[in-house]
Amino acid sequence: MYFSFIERDWKFNGELLYIHDEYSLCYIPFSTNVSVSILCGGYTSLDTICETGSIVHISGLNSNHIWIPAKLEMPKSKRGELIAHFDKPPLKGTGVDYDRSWRTYYDKNSHCICIGNPSVKDSDFCIEFANEIVAVLNGERLIAIWAKIREVQML
Repeated sequence: MYFSFIERDWKFNGELLYIHDEYSLCYIPFSTNVSVSILCGGYTSLDTICETGSIVHISGLNSNHIWIPAKLEMPKSKRGELIAHFDKPPLKGTGVDYDRSWRTYYDKNSHCICIGNPSVKDSDFCIEFANEIVAVLNGERLIAIWAKIREVQML
């Protein structure tokens, strides 16, 4: 699997919630077009439209009990569409492993999380593909997802 992007000056709706009672991330509003989950960092899903490979937001289980405290600041990014290119076409309703070894880093002051590698280099490209959710690409490899979260106890 590899990733690409198309720069677009989109207006995004929604926000990423962290629901403490469920130990989960939930993007509101959740797109009804999502049909494939690309799993990274355990059970965090890159929510993807099967037909186009467009990744529209993230969601899924991500227990804050194992988050690593860090000083984080959202990387500078451009807005656009993040696209996954699959080795073979996925079936609707399925999950595809990408990198389940990714850890989650968290800054309690900025309410920022990083899933994956928190070191962004000048050669990396950062694309905001949903409101305050940024993918970091090194060439065609996705190396991290950064996001601002709003913490809630329950929905």
